[in-house]
Amino acid sequence: MATIALGPEILPGTREYEWVRYVVEAVVGRTGRPSSWNRRLYEDRTGVLAAAVPNGPMSVSRAEILNPVMRAYDAPATLSHDGRRRARLGVAVIVHETDHHQAELGDDSAPDAIQELSPEDEALSEGLAEVKATSLTGLIMQDIQMDQAIPGSIGAFSGSLYPGFQAGVDGVLTGLHRITGLPRDDVLSAIEQTPRLQRYNTMADLVIATRLAGLMPPAHMAQVRKSLSRPLRQELAGLHKYESPYRDPLALDGLGREFSARAIRNLERTLGTLEQQYRQPADGLETAHLRQFLDNGSQSDRGAGAAAGGGAAASGTAAAAPPAWRVDRFRSGGGAAR
Repeated sequence: MATIALGPEILPGTREYEWVRYVVEAVVGRTGRPSSWNRRLYEDRTGVLAAAVPNGPMSVSRAEILNPVMRAYDAPATLSHDGRRRARLGVAVIVHETDHHQAELGDDSAPDAIQELSPEDEALSEGLAEVKATSLTGLIMQDIQMDQAIPGSIGAFSGSLYPGFQAGVDGVLTGLHRITGLPRDDVLSAIEQTPRLQRYNTMADLVIATRLAGLMPPAHMAQVRKSLSRPLRQELAGLHKYESPYRDPLALDGLGREFSARAIRNLERTLGTLEQQYRQPADGLETAHLRQFLDNGSQSDRGAGAAAGGGAAASGTAAAAPPAWRVDRFRSGGGAAR
């Protein structure tokens, strides 16, 4: 994986360290999922807001996250809107990184595992962390009584660190909820509890368990899973070249919704074909056609994704994401973390 440069260590007992620890412990308490953070905290000197090293330390920008939070605690009763926003953003960033520390990586040699830090991995991992941060930040601020210590901070708008990824993942979660009939929280929980490199397989397994149980021969499991997960992987990975702290957050949110809607449509098209084939009488099952369909996937789906990507690039919407997430969007009202 990519190397994260660590700055000076922030020692236990300091205000900054204890605040980060309070946030992490509150997230663990709320979610019931353990964190792999090794309790070492460092300043980030690479220009990102924060970063979580798997099964290791966390680094946080002192200038962009820790100092504004400490100033907010020390401020008089009246704090500026920007001060309240930066206080809430600080919590959201730590919640985001804690979600990374709560995620098991998994075995990259396991069947159908995706590659660590591949576009589909980063889009899903960062999108899920933002979905979690959006739902938990206000609750965590209450748990650590930050809403009382910094009046008005809980209601401030801090934006999304990855608006495209977040909208894309949010759309996929909603689509899977509709397709499977499972509560959205159950869909999210099943994905979160799966190692990162196998999460797309879990999405497909939820569809198989609720829509193809009793229809699909067990021998078809691997190929059907791959066929159903393909549109989700392709479309979320396609967002990777657009997500950037230099792009307009509203435009990225729109792209995320567009890509996730197409992913769900293509998944439903594949599912419909499978259900139709499996519901035929056994002597009428078009085995050769089904095998070809499963092996090749939907060529039209890939074409649709490519066409959409090309259109966005031609219109000037797209730009290659920089190699590291920097603080430019944060300064203009948003934020970005690794």
